[in-house]
This record gives sequence, C-alpha cells and structure tokens, in this order.
Amino acid sequence: MTIGNSIHLEGRINAHRRLLVELLSVVATVPEARAALIAMARDNETVNDHEEDPGIEPDAAFAAQQIADDELRGILRAAMARLETKL
Repeated sequence: MTIGNSIHLEGRINAHRRLLVELLSVVATVPEARAALIAMARDNETVNDHEEDPGIEPDAAFAAQQIADDELRGILRAAMARLETKL
C-alpha cells in the first residue's frame, strides 16, 4: 500500500469513527439502548489467560481481537462523553 493510499484509508476510517460516535450518542438517549451500550463497553471479548492458552507468543488473532476490543471501547466512551455534553 502506498503512502497516499494509507492516508486516504486513514481519513475514511476517521470519518466513519466520527459518524459512529455521533450516531451512538444519539442512540444512547434511549435508556435501554444506553444500558446496552454501557454493558458492551464493559464486556470483554478478548480471551482471558485462563480461558485459552495462546502459547508462548500470542498470535496475530489475539492481537487483532485486543485492538478491536480497545477500539470498540474507545468509540463507546467517546459516544457517552458526547452524550453527557448534550444533557
């Protein structure tokens, strides 16, 4: 991937993230939806150490899953923070 393509892709991902944060902050105005989003931010989809042995060095699947969990929590935290500024 060239640098130009990387910048283009990063810009698009950032736009999607901003849109998702705004949409989730609107959805979170519904109490039931807010509770579900808070639960989603609290829950962890990454396997804990005692649940599965990744071996001596965890493979890329574990790393990718952790990155996805971190990004999901970051988006949900940003949406809840945006909601708080609107209330």
